[in-house]
Amino acid sequence: MKKAKILSLVAVALLAVAPVATTVTSLSTVQVAQAAELTPDQLMKPYYDSYDGDDRVIKLNKKTPFLSAYNGQTVASLRRKGISDVTSNYGHVSKLDSLDVYKAFDNGRPDFGKRIKESQKLNQNENYVAALSFDFDSLKPYDDDSKYTYFSQEGDDSDDLTSEVAFPGDYYGPVGDGETPITLLVPVHVNPAPVPVHVNPAPAKTYASIKARRNHKVRTYTSSGKFSRHYVYGKRTYRVNSKKKINHRGTCYKIYGKNQWIPAKYLDLR
Repeated sequence: MKKAKILSLVAVALLAVAPVATTVTSLSTVQVAQAAELTPDQLMKPYYDSYDGDDRVIKLNKKTPFLSAYNGQTVASLRRKGISDVTSNYGHVSKLDSLDVYKAFDNGRPDFGKRIKESQKLNQNENYVAALSFDFDSLKPYDDDSKYTYFSQEGDDSDDLTSEVAFPGDYYGPVGDGETPITLLVPVHVNPAPVPVHVNPAPAKTYASIKARRNHKVRTYTSSGKFSRHYVYGKRTYRVNSKKKINHRGTCYKIYGKNQWIPAKYLDLR
């Protein structure tokens, strides 16, 4: 019994001097924000919070809170898509004046020193933010000395956004018109490139006659399966040079030199 008590005391003493196990968190486990995970509100928040004046601040809102692009798409191609879902809390957004894309830092903020050229392709492994600049008008006065504040990108490509002043009744269009457009920062989602649709060429100089009664009209379709508003006629012969399977139309053949596709069921190939 005495021996057991001594052993217990030794065990307690050893526990008292034993090192306490600690958990070390590696820096590699720290998560950083990706631009694609942010929203326009989050990207614009530092600018809105930096304003400490009394004027009303014009803010833009985008219904879809990001731009969609695909891997390998150029900035010029992205710009041609246009933007039509941006609204303003004050005044009216009239049209997109410019769209620039920038690489983003690890925290998701745009790096204004790294603008992507129009011809440069987007990479789905990179982080991007777009600066959308819009013309706007129809601002209404709210008191005798009313004016508004908004944020814009003015100057060369390395500039950050700066605050500007807008007065009711004025038009705020392109810089060349004497005013500076209002800017909204939007993340860019770069998705995998779409799978190309392959069209199989038909044998050279393939001809097909229409299997219908003479001069009976048979509809032709576009490559997406819509009615082309053109017809071919029964018992007549047409040259075809491509074939593909079109949704809801089955296998179709394309009339040489035209965007008109004829369902194979109407054709007698030669």
